[in-house]
Amino acid sequence: MKQPIPVSVLVGFLGAGKTTLLNHILSNNHGRKIAIIVNEFGEINIDSKLVRHTTEKMVQMSNGCICCTLRDDLLVELKNLSQTPDLEYILIESTGIGEPMPIAQTFYMDDLEEHVRLDSIITVVDAFNFWDIYNSEGERLDQDGETFIEPLASLLVDQLEFTNIVLLNKTDLVDEENLIDLETFVQKLNPDAKIHRTQQGQLDPSLLINTGLYDYERGAEAENWDLEWNQPSSEVEEYGFASFAFRSEALMDWEAFDQFLNNPAYNLVTRSKGIVFFNNHNPILLSQAGGLCEVDEIEPAEGEVEEDTTTELVFIGQAMPREEILSALESCKV
Repeated sequence: MKQPIPVSVLVGFLGAGKTTLLNHILSNNHGRKIAIIVNEFGEINIDSKLVRHTTEKMVQMSNGCICCTLRDDLLVELKNLSQTPDLEYILIESTGIGEPMPIAQTFYMDDLEEHVRLDSIITVVDAFNFWDIYNSEGERLDQDGETFIEPLASLLVDQLEFTNIVLLNKTDLVDEENLIDLETFVQKLNPDAKIHRTQQGQLDPSLLINTGLYDYERGAEAENWDLEWNQPSSEVEEYGFASFAFRSEALMDWEAFDQFLNNPAYNLVTRSKGIVFFNNHNPILLSQAGGLCEVDEIEPAEGEVEEDTTTELVFIGQAMPREEILSALESCKV
């Protein structure tokens, strides 16, 4: 019989660097035939565009969160993928506000163990923004459906407690003392987790792929396993996150867009990313997480003409001034 295909799940808060890590793994000369399931919270699946196009098979899933609203879809998708000839590995990139336990529970459903096996859960941590996120507040729902304010700490803790590998990313932006404090914090939450420091998600893929670190028996004995199994919840609803998108077939003005990046309304966004095309500048990849905003210029190859110059941006956060942001972006059009 064909052996179950190993699967690794990437989790981590918005902007931690999951897509960057995924690109690094795919561009590495690992020699494996890998399938990727990319899912994110937002009406545009930007990640599917930002993930490097290689020979691996890309599976785009509908909007929502793998670990709650898409649990059944994920089950079907994994079974279908397992039938792909010569497929050796599957990588799942979860949405940034997803908890890993409900994703893991999918692997216990039906006869999925005969098709795929959960090899590891990998949590990417934004070492630069971690404590700001940890201490920030969001709206949650209690058992009666009433809203109350609670720090996002519980979500970050969930992502660290139920995992096998923790990557402290963006370590080049944090001093040694703070990195040691963060490592100590992670070790207290999860003494068994393998911890690695990374910059731009750069790490030997052999430390992440086919490690066999996930233990099915221990996983099912985790605290709140039965509660989560019987009452699956949506982190989207629990923490009050929302998203909206901006699309423009008209080209943008670089100077105007550069000013937009300093707009006070934009500073209220938790996470944003996408591709922007200009009439007076090379296209850019925008990636913003908290107080860190990265703009990477795309240098077209000689003689290359971009067929699709549609600007697409997605914004994720809590209580965002949507109309103000969209209006400011409209004014950037040529």
